[in-house]
Amino acid sequence: MTLLQPIWLLLFMPLLVSWWLWPLPTRPLRVLRLVTLVVVTLAMAGPALRLGEQAGTIVVVADRSRSMPADADARQREAIDLLTQAMSPRDRLAVVSFGDQASVERPADSARFAGFSRAADGDASNLADAIDRAMSLVPGQQPARILLLSDGIWTGRDPIGPATRAAAREVAIDHRHVGRSLAGDLAIQRLETPARVDEAESFMFHAWVRSPVPRRIAYELRRSGQVIAGGERDVGAGVTRLTFRDRGGGAGTHRYTLHLPAAEDDPLPENNTAHSLVEVRGRQPLLVLSTTPGSALAGLLRAAGLDVELRSPEAMDWSLETLSSYRALMLENVPARDIPHRGLAQLAGWVETVGGGLTMTGGRRSFGPGGYFDSPIDPILPVSMELRQEHRKLAVAVLVTMDRSGSMTAPVAGGQTKMDLANLASARVLDMLSPFDEYGVMAVDTRAHAVAPLAPVPAEPASLRDRVLRIESTGGGIYIGEALRESLAMLRASELATRHLILFADAADSVQAGNYRRLLDAYEREGITVSVVGMGTERDKDAPLLRDIAERGRGRSFFTEDARRLPELFAEDMITVARSTFITDPTAVQATPALAALTGQRYGSPPPLGGYNLTYLREGASMAMVTEDEYDAPVVATWHAGLGRVAAYTGEADGQHTGPIGGWTHLGSLLTSLARWTAGQSDTLGEDIAVTAELDRGLYRVEVHLDPERASEVITDAPVLHSLHDATNGEPERRETPLTWVAADRLRAEIALDADATVLGALRVPGRGQHRLAPVRLPYSPEFAPPERDGAYELRRLARVTGGAQQMDLAGIWADLPRAVQYRPMAVWLLIAAICLVLCEVLERRTAMAARMRWPRWRRAPATPAIPTTPAIPATPATGRATVPAGGGGVPQGRRRSRAGVAGAGAAGAASGGQPNVQGDGPAPAAPPSLADALSQARARAGSRHRRGNRGG
Repeated sequence: MTLLQPIWLLLFMPLLVSWWLWPLPTRPLRVLRLVTLVVVTLAMAGPALRLGEQAGTIVVVADRSRSMPADADARQREAIDLLTQAMSPRDRLAVVSFGDQASVERPADSARFAGFSRAADGDASNLADAIDRAMSLVPGQQPARILLLSDGIWTGRDPIGPATRAAAREVAIDHRHVGRSLAGDLAIQRLETPARVDEAESFMFHAWVRSPVPRRIAYELRRSGQVIAGGERDVGAGVTRLTFRDRGGGAGTHRYTLHLPAAEDDPLPENNTAHSLVEVRGRQPLLVLSTTPGSALAGLLRAAGLDVELRSPEAMDWSLETLSSYRALMLENVPARDIPHRGLAQLAGWVETVGGGLTMTGGRRSFGPGGYFDSPIDPILPVSMELRQEHRKLAVAVLVTMDRSGSMTAPVAGGQTKMDLANLASARVLDMLSPFDEYGVMAVDTRAHAVAPLAPVPAEPASLRDRVLRIESTGGGIYIGEALRESLAMLRASELATRHLILFADAADSVQAGNYRRLLDAYEREGITVSVVGMGTERDKDAPLLRDIAERGRGRSFFTEDARRLPELFAEDMITVARSTFITDPTAVQATPALAALTGQRYGSPPPLGGYNLTYLREGASMAMVTEDEYDAPVVATWHAGLGRVAAYTGEADGQHTGPIGGWTHLGSLLTSLARWTAGQSDTLGEDIAVTAELDRGLYRVEVHLDPERASEVITDAPVLHSLHDATNGEPERRETPLTWVAADRLRAEIALDADATVLGALRVPGRGQHRLAPVRLPYSPEFAPPERDGAYELRRLARVTGGAQQMDLAGIWADLPRAVQYRPMAVWLLIAAICLVLCEVLERRTAMAARMRWPRWRRAPATPAIPTTPAIPATPATGRATVPAGGGGVPQGRRRSRAGVAGAGAAGAASGGQPNVQGDGPAPAAPPSLADALSQARARAGSRHRRGNRGG
C-alpha cells in the first residue's frame, strides 16, 4: 500500500480536534463519526495498492525500402504472426512500416494484423522518422520495446537522435537483421564532380569504385549523352579511385553518367550507373519557342546582341535539367496544346520557384485562343484571359455531348478517372457562360441521355453544376451517329444565332458513326458549328473520323492523352466560340511612363497594331503600353511571379497580324528589352555571405555562412530555400524550407531528394536578394549505395544506446519486458465506505439502535454486589414496624450503590411484595423513589445532555 497524495493526511489533525471539542451525544455516534473522518482523510491521500505486472507494448518497425531482399515482406509478416501468437491478453502489439515516410500499419489497440496495406516509396529508408512514429505509439509510463526488422541501411536523418530519446524513456530497441547478400557487388560508391565550372575551364573529377575482389572492369563515361571516355581498368579489393578530366563547354547544365557493365552474379546492378550534374557558368542563352521555322523574332533578338537558341515545342523535353540551361524563355504564338501538361507545370514552377524569366507574345494561337486560359501558365501571366460579359458580342447556345463509355472509368493522376475530368471540363464551360447564354449536357453510350436539356443558364447554377459533376460511366462504347442526331435535335430548338456543339469522344472507341456526313450537312444548313475533343492521339484508329467531323462542322479538333488537359481544351474552344479574343482590326497604341522605366529609353508614339489578344491587366502588374480603343487593353505588361519575372506582349510579333508596328525601328529594341528584363536578375548576396551545398545519404544540405568579422547583423529574417523537384509523371513538387541557425555564423536547411529527380533551388535572403543554386540529383537510389558501415553494425549501435539486443527468439521478447509497477487506486472504495458510514450515522440518529442494544458483559457497567438477605423480622405491636436486631447483617459501611443498583433493588423488593431491606441499627432508609420521581430525573439528565450539545454546536 502507498499513498499518492500524503499531504492530505495533515487535514486529519484539525478534524480530530473538532471531533474532540464537539462530541456527539452518544458513544456509537462518536465512533461512527471518527471512523468516517479517518476514511475520508485516507481517501483524499490517494491510497493505492502497488502491484507488479509483466505486460506491455511491442512496436514492430518493418523496413519496406528497395534495399530489402525480395522475400522481406513474407519474413516480416511471419515475425509479426509469431509475436501475435506469443502475446498475452494484457499485451499490446503495434506495427510501423517505413520507406521514405513512416506509417502506422497496425495501432496498438488493433485486434489483428492483416498485412501491409500502405504503399511505401522504396527509394529511401527514413529510419529516424520510423523510430519517432513508433515512440508515439508507446503509452506513457508502460513498459515497451521496439523491434526493428531491417537491413540497417538508412537515409536522411541519423536515427541515433530518436534512439537517444527512446533510451530516455527506457524503451529498448531490439533488432533482427533482414538483409540481402552483397557478396560480389561491384558498385560506384560515389561520383564527385564540381557543382559549377566556368566556360572553357579544365577540371578534374573522380569516381570511387568498390569491388569485393580484385578484378578488371570496363567503364564508359558520357556527357549529356555523348561518350567522352571509356576503356578497362584493374581495380583491387576495396575502393579504387578513377580520375577523369574535362573542359567546360557552353553555358548550361551538363549531365555526366558513368556506367560499369555488371557481371551476371552482381546482386545490385542498380549501383553500377551513377549520374552527376555540372553547371557551366557563363552567358546563358535565351530560349525562343516558335512553330515558325527560322523565326524572324529570333533573328531580331540576335541582331540586338542576345544569345538566342531557337527550338520548336516538339523538340523540348521540358525537364528541369533542360530548363536550368537557360536564363529566360520566350513563347512566340505557340498553342498550349503543343506543350504537354507536365511541361506547362514545369515551366510555371521554374519561373516562380527558381527565378526563371518568361515572355509571351500574342497571336491567334496564343493567350486565350491558344488554350492558356486556366492552364498552369495562366496564374503567372501579368494579364488575365477570362470572359468578361461587358465585352461579349453575342449570346451563345452551347451543348456538350460527352462519351461516358466504359473506357472513361480509367484512373488518372490524383485518384480521379477520365469521367471525373470530363465532367469538370463540362462544368468549366458552364462557369464561362452568363444568364444570356444557353447550356446543355448530353451523355452518350449506346444511347443519348439528356443530363441537362439545352436551356438558359440559371442565375444560380450550383445545382446544375453539381448534376454535371455526378455523371458516371455506364460501359459500352460511344455511338457517334446517335450522339450527332440527338444533339442536332436539341440545338435546333434554340433561337440564338450562335449555336455550338462540343463533342467529347474516345479516339480509340468511337463506333457506329452511321451517315454522319448527312447529319453534318444539316448542321451546316442550321448554322451550327461542331468542335471535337478526342481522348487519345491523332494516331488512334478513330481519330480520322473525329477530325473529319470537326472539319465538316467548321469547328476545331483537339487530341490529348492526358485527361488533365480536358478542362483547358474545353475552355480554349469555348473562348473562341463565345467571343473573338483576337482583335483583327488595326488598333492605335500608346506608351506609358512605365515603358521608359522598363527599357530605359523613350519611344514616342508607336505605330498601330495589326491585331492583338484581348486581355485584362492583373492587379499588381505594370502596364507599359495600352490600346486606344474601347477596351483600353494592355499591349505590354510585366510583373514579378514568385522569384521570377514575366512579361506579356499581346500583339503578334511576327505574322500577318503584326501590322504597321512591324516596321517600327524600335520594335526589336522593345522586345529585346522585355527579354533582358525577364532574365536580368542578380544572384549576388554580398561579400559577407557564402553559400554551400552538398549531398549526404539522400539529403540535400544547403548552408549559409556569415562573415565572423561582420560589422553588423546582415540577416534579420530567416532565409528560405525554394526548391523545385522534377517529376517524371505528374506535376513538379515545390517546397519552401526555412533555414535554421546551427552555429553563431551558420544557417542550414535539409531536404530529402527522390532517386531520379533533378532539383533546382534558389535561396532568398530577406534584405539581400536571391541566389540560384546549381542543379543537383542523386547518383542513383540511395537504397543501393554501398553502406559505409555494415547494416548489422548500425542496428547494433542503436541497440547499445537503448539497452536492446538482437532477438533470435521473437516469442521471448515479451519476457524481456520489464515488470510494470501498477498502482490500483483505493480512493473510490474508501469514499463508498465513507458514504455507507454516513448512512449508518443517520440511521443511528433516527433509531438509537446501537445505544439500546445489550452489549456483552465487558461492555456493560460493573454490577453492584448482591445484598444478603435476612430472615423476616416481625413487626412490634406498638409501632407496626419491624425491628432489626443489634449487630444484624446489613450493607457494609462505606459501600455505595449506584442509582441503577438502588432502583433495581427497590424494584425487586416491590415486585416480591416484601418490605425493603434495612441496614444496621440506624434510622430506617428512605422510601424507594416513586415512578414520577424516576421520570423527572430522566428528563433532567436528557435536558443536561441537550444543553451540552447546543454548546458544542
